[in-house]
Amino acid sequence: MNIKFSYFLLLLFFCNTLLTSCENNSGSDESSSEQEIYKNPEASIEDRIDDLLSKMTLEEKAMQLNAATIRKSAAVEEGVEPIEKSIEDQIKNGIGFIENTFDERRPEQSVAMVNSLQKYLKEETRLGIPAIIGTECLHGHAGRNSTVFPTPLAMASSWNTELLNEVFDVIGREARARGGHEAHTPVLDIGRDPRWGRIEETYGEDTYLVSEMAKAIISGLQGGADGNPGTTHIISSPKHFAGYGQVEGGRNFAATPIDAKVLHDEILPPFKAAVEQTNALGMMASHCEVGGVAAHGNKWLLTDLLRDTWGFKGVIVSDYNDIKRLEEFHHMAATPQEAAKLGLLAGMDIDLPSSSAFQYLKEVVEQNPELEEQLDASVRRILRLKFMLGLFENPFTETEGVKAFIGNEKHVALAEKMATESIVLLKNEDNLLPLNSKKIKSIAVVGPNANSDEMGTYSIENDNVVNILKGITKYVGTAVKVNYAEGCKIADFTKVDGNDAIIEFTEAEESNSIKKAIDVVKKSDVAIVCVGGNLKTAREAFYRVGIAGDRSTIDLLSNQKKLVLDAIATGKPVIVVLMGGRPFAIPEIAEKATAIVNTFYLGQTNGDALAKVIFGDVNPSGKLTISFLHSAGQIPYYYSMKGNSNYKGYWETPPAPVYAFGHGLSYTSFEYTNLNIEKEAFNLDEAVNFSVKVKNTGNRDGAEVVQIYFRDKVASVTRPAKQLVRFEKVWLKAGEEKTLTFSLIPETDLSFTGVEMKRIVETGEFNLMAGSASDDIRLEKVFSLK
Repeated sequence: MNIKFSYFLLLLFFCNTLLTSCENNSGSDESSSEQEIYKNPEASIEDRIDDLLSKMTLEEKAMQLNAATIRKSAAVEEGVEPIEKSIEDQIKNGIGFIENTFDERRPEQSVAMVNSLQKYLKEETRLGIPAIIGTECLHGHAGRNSTVFPTPLAMASSWNTELLNEVFDVIGREARARGGHEAHTPVLDIGRDPRWGRIEETYGEDTYLVSEMAKAIISGLQGGADGNPGTTHIISSPKHFAGYGQVEGGRNFAATPIDAKVLHDEILPPFKAAVEQTNALGMMASHCEVGGVAAHGNKWLLTDLLRDTWGFKGVIVSDYNDIKRLEEFHHMAATPQEAAKLGLLAGMDIDLPSSSAFQYLKEVVEQNPELEEQLDASVRRILRLKFMLGLFENPFTETEGVKAFIGNEKHVALAEKMATESIVLLKNEDNLLPLNSKKIKSIAVVGPNANSDEMGTYSIENDNVVNILKGITKYVGTAVKVNYAEGCKIADFTKVDGNDAIIEFTEAEESNSIKKAIDVVKKSDVAIVCVGGNLKTAREAFYRVGIAGDRSTIDLLSNQKKLVLDAIATGKPVIVVLMGGRPFAIPEIAEKATAIVNTFYLGQTNGDALAKVIFGDVNPSGKLTISFLHSAGQIPYYYSMKGNSNYKGYWETPPAPVYAFGHGLSYTSFEYTNLNIEKEAFNLDEAVNFSVKVKNTGNRDGAEVVQIYFRDKVASVTRPAKQLVRFEKVWLKAGEEKTLTFSLIPETDLSFTGVEMKRIVETGEFNLMAGSASDDIRLEKVFSLK
């Protein structure tokens, strides 16, 4: 019998046992409970915390920093021993968090599961303290049939923060409706290395853009920017604090040696915005080190900076098993007990997913009584969130209507809207796109991703997925014949000496399938060739030895490039569709293809959204938030590098990317005029006000992402050649024009970390640039600060 299924049956049996037990043993003294302040909803939260804390034993306090997981596979993936204790044993003295990530149950089953656990905690533990249910919500609540939106790297391509806020409002509501209270979301790592298997989880390479996305996401998940999710939304725990995306070589768990100025100016700002501007109530620490000190044991990072300087009021959760890894991986502690002590002193609050280090907290505090004050501070933070969420009044989730609410038509329509705005038209020579279905009799849909139902690495099975082949077929109906052939596979995946291995197919092995696909192209009027990667070629390389997820190259695997070039060689119009978890190196395809569309992963409405863009129902408006390189040899590359970084190129490749940050075409054209700056010189404390006019000069309605960059011409330290400082997505009808106004605050927008490691803004001249991409600047002017 399947191990996961056996475990699921065991959990269901346990839940039924809990419910029966609770019904037979619910004789609590109601008259006594009325006397207890912590159970009185009319009392202040702080008074309730004081009362409850005063009643708790050391073990009960320690257990509030512990977590239990429903998902047994979490232990296997993370390289720890399988959980031996039953759920009941883990929570009999209370628990802080219960992890219900990657929930394969249907919505109504999810609710029944978490309700049974909450019922046990409420009625069978001494103080009846409910648990916070932790979830994953990277691009939709990671539960079966929850709405699946595009992956972050795709959604970032929309450059639409208002739409992103709507998306995460829905995600927060769906997670709460399934019994969730917290999500380890969003990923605010700056994504600059496409070799890294987790690059698809990021929002791209630019600090300002990621900061703006962070504010939209967190206020969506938490139901606003006031830091109170109430009973309808969930806690957002941004991750990975901080610097995780800068792992050496793009290899998961590698070291992260980050220059101090880069850390403060480029890596930390999204997290700072999450705390100071949207009141994120959670924070997940990083696998990596900061300044040579592992994040989970880094007091400067978690307490001095995050809490004392930025004013963070929420809880810090561990990335999975990372407190114990202070001992076994980073070697900052000799024993798990020492690791627990280090984590507690640094400011860690919750040990996810199953308390591999904090299970020793009671023992540690008994041996070090002075630590109880630190323990109490963490318990206070955790209890405060439980009171804010209303869990003491009602820890249960309503079962009625949950199935109809999760993944409903309105939510799926929103997912499709986001998907259409996430599509980036990279090339459109001779205006091949949009296709006119009335002028086409047949269309070839070929390639290994044409019939793929994959939606992204943080998604669970969904009953309503529309892949590319289904979407195209549904769109054209019976009027156009759709001819399909796989053509080739992405790769074979196996184990070699216990390690994950990619085995690329040779041309000889796939010659017949490629010929069949090319024959399909030849007999069709136009071809859509769907290539890229899959969930195995780009994924998190989990801690357990032998698991791979990162790549040393960013080329298309196996015979995908040949399939594309052979299709082009037929002379038929070819549209290349890129789908996968990273930007691929496609210089030859970029040169020879007529049209190229990038999607990353578009979620459950993949095929519907792509069809509407390809056939012109929707005018593409997406723009890249990560550079497409010629090869892995260009890494590191990102548009905002310092000017001298690209002074020299390589023999083999030019210094510029194939497609630059901010690039994305439309079926219409836009003209930029009248970049007007309010005046030539501003005081350091004055707002720099300016405007630019944008006109749709084509014959189709469309949206343009107006991008504003600046350059500090002379500074006391070396500065980036160009930095994004504002953007706005504007919808214009054919022939329509609008004047957009912007304002910069020098202290925040033009400042940087100076020689003395303090944030400063300097006088001098600045270039102000407006354009359609980082390499497509249309207008430029100079202003100065005095």
